[in-house]
This record gives sequence, structure tokens and C-alpha cells, in this order.
Amino acid sequence: MNTVDHFAFWRIVGWLKRRHLGLNMHSLVRRYLPGWEISDGGIEMFRPRAIAIERYRYRGTKIPTPWTSATPGPHAPAA
Repeated sequence: MNTVDHFAFWRIVGWLKRRHLGLNMHSLVRRYLPGWEISDGGIEMFRPRAIAIERYRYRGTKIPTPWTSATPGPHAPAA
């Protein structure tokens, strides 16, 4: 997720640099990115790095399937 976060952040910084051609990076950060966070009017940019990734163990055949019956049905009569 850090790759997505990095890409989105620097795309916005690049847009700011093109929009404000006369400003250097220090001035852009001071004016528009306080604390290196992108926000405007209480709305903050979604940062994927803040979401924890949960990984699951492989369970293989322990996963229940809807096609098997848990209760055995009546057996067929013997011939």
C-alpha cells in the first residue's frame, strides 16, 4: 500500500508545482502541505498506509463447502 500512497501523494505535489510555477518546494510545503499532509477545509486525502493488511493462513480442505451435507441422509436399501 505504500506504493499507492507514494504515487498519489507525489502526483498531487506535482500538480501543485505546475499550478504555482513561481514557488519553490519549501514554499509549497509551507503553504499547501502543513505537516506533509494533504487536506483542505477539514477533508484529508485518504492515506492507504494507515490501513493494516491482514493476512490469512491457508486452510485448504478445512474450508466448509455448501455442497456437502453435514447430516447423513437415509441410506439406499441393500440389494
